[in-house]
Amino acid sequence: MAEPLLNVDNLSVSFVTYGRSRQVLRNVSFSVAAGERVALIGETGSGKSVTAKAIIGTLPKNANISAGTIGFAGRDVLSMPRAEREALKGTAFSLIMQDPLSSFNPVFKIGTHLDDVMRFADKRNGISTSKAERRTRIAAVLRRVQLADGERVMNAYPSELSGGMRQRVLIGLALLHQPKLLIADEPGTALDVTTQDEILNLINQLVKEENMALLMITHNLGVVRKVADRVVVMHHGDIIETGPCAEILSNPSKDYTKALLEAVPPLYGPRVIDLPRSECAPIVTIKGLNKIYGKRPGYHAIRDVDLTLREGEIFGLAGESGSGKTSVARIIMELSRPTSGTIDIDAPAPGRGRRLTQIVYQNPGTSLNPKRTVKQTLSLPLTSIGMDADAREARMRELLDLVRLPQSYLAKYPHELSGGQKQRVAIARALAAEPKILILDEPTAALDVSVQKTVIELLMQLRQDLGLTYLMISHDLSLMRNFCSRIAVMLRGEIVEEGVTPEVFADPKHPYTRALIAAIPVVTDVEERLKPIVTEEERMRFLVKTTA
Repeated sequence: MAEPLLNVDNLSVSFVTYGRSRQVLRNVSFSVAAGERVALIGETGSGKSVTAKAIIGTLPKNANISAGTIGFAGRDVLSMPRAEREALKGTAFSLIMQDPLSSFNPVFKIGTHLDDVMRFADKRNGISTSKAERRTRIAAVLRRVQLADGERVMNAYPSELSGGMRQRVLIGLALLHQPKLLIADEPGTALDVTTQDEILNLINQLVKEENMALLMITHNLGVVRKVADRVVVMHHGDIIETGPCAEILSNPSKDYTKALLEAVPPLYGPRVIDLPRSECAPIVTIKGLNKIYGKRPGYHAIRDVDLTLREGEIFGLAGESGSGKTSVARIIMELSRPTSGTIDIDAPAPGRGRRLTQIVYQNPGTSLNPKRTVKQTLSLPLTSIGMDADAREARMRELLDLVRLPQSYLAKYPHELSGGQKQRVAIARALAAEPKILILDEPTAALDVSVQKTVIELLMQLRQDLGLTYLMISHDLSLMRNFCSRIAVMLRGEIVEEGVTPEVFADPKHPYTRALIAAIPVVTDVEERLKPIVTEEERMRFLVKTTA
């Protein structure tokens, strides 16, 4: 085996808060060689990001490295003078951030972002360059990440690029000074599954061509299988298991690793859950729905959509960003008016202030007001429907019981809750006014797989207990495969395929549906072999373009 480029040995880190010390890493040891791809996996709070920050040198001021060394190219970076260690950032090693949208300042053009980073790094390394020279080098880097029209990209604002193009720019940003170590922090989490697939292929290609070392931080085990040679499993600040990727995924030795794998929704095989199709009467009937945004000609977001949602069923609406899924949901919720077409909701008229539909958003961290306690959050919709104080108190306690949270959590603020607990509060808030239909907008996308599993189990139980109907919006077809009884696939505002879930996955008719399923990262070779085959011509024709 090659000599390690990065060698973390017995690293221990603690945080001091309000005079108390809490250890977050304990004797962490692993290595990454040049040309090797290592995945650091574990749930939120396991210590993955703290480990990466310790390597880069961006730990917060209240962090204390109490033991261990971090060797890079044969030298201990922790014992380097500060100026020398700072010079390594962006040159010897670089970081690809998770969210390509929030990583950029929206008021500056892409070229300004890239030029600032290159100019600062050049100055730090004692190199004097002109703006024209830097622009030429930036264009060359953009070509390496398959953005051939560098001038157009550099002159664009972040909002004018697709998510995949922004992610490619972020990778280019990390490559500006030819780093030897690339640290990728959940690089595809915020992207559609097809775009994520392209980005992972690009990272693999760059690592091979540049002989870089890759440290991938992720909780997506399907991504691990696609990009990693070795896997390091972390749990509560400890490394509990390490080994070759194929061995860890097929034959894990630790119960924690086994539990992570069990929580991954299967795409094919005996563990797949087939939900029966609802035979109840339709509760939502949509015919000839069109939605055009803006003045003529405008943007045609929904084109002649016909859809039937039956009472008590879980209906999945799949497609990439911009396909029209959310526009359909907004019209069902009466938050937007259709340009043409009809929508009929066959349900009893709700009482004062009540709505037939409510929504559970993707990220509970941003959908909950950080300045409100759980009690204040739940009280607001109850007040709007005219409940008095005593009735509100009783209903709030009932809601917490429904989502399996202790009643003492009424006094807590969002920052005191885990991601799964915050999403349970968001579900309780959606249930407060007793809706008949819940819109689930990527309800588990921001959660670890194990937490995702418990939230899905909760939603299934609530549907059974309360007689709810779900419309699930997602690009995660592996989750839809096990959660939805019927699905429809949207492409550029049109429904291109619809049917009972097992039938759609067993024999997808439309090339776009096949492309979506084929792009899903899976954890077993058997599932990979059972995926539909998609030609390059079909990919080019139907998938969102992420290059320029």
